[in-house]
Amino acid sequence: MTQRQRSDNWFNQALRQAPWRTQTQATTLVMATVIMVVVIGTLYLAQASRTSATGRRLQNLEAERQVLEQQNAQLRAEIAALQSVPRLIAEAERQGFRMAEAKDVEYLKVDHVSQVLVTTSASPVPDKDLVPVYDETLGSWLTRQITTWYGQLDQFFDATFGTDGTPEP
Repeated sequence: MTQRQRSDNWFNQALRQAPWRTQTQATTLVMATVIMVVVIGTLYLAQASRTSATGRRLQNLEAERQVLEQQNAQLRAEIAALQSVPRLIAEAERQGFRMAEAKDVEYLKVDHVSQVLVTTSASPVPDKDLVPVYDETLGSWLTRQITTWYGQLDQFFDATFGTDGTPEP
């Protein structure tokens, strides 16, 4: 018998002598698979429960926001009702005020003051000298923004590395 045949015989004999080894290996493989499935299932359930809890919290917050928005709208309506002109007139009369008549108005003349005609309008017209002329183009705006950015970048590098290019301590 050659060496090769002896090693094959020994291997076959070892397998025949220990059939429990193959059963142990199969059982271990099945158990490892079951444990992996349980771990993955547990992780999935944990993530699903966290997602569900977050979704429920979000729904509660949205419901609370809607209630607060309704309360704000109600308060705005109450403020508008309280600020209405007929209500303010009635409240002023209740406190003893009344509408001024021509005989109740007194004028005070101030000497050395020029008369200025005061007019009121719903939307005042701005003085043309006070309103700047808008003549900027997109290109000029971008150029100004990039120039400003480069200046800030240079200041940063000068402060960080100094003018000679070495890091500041």
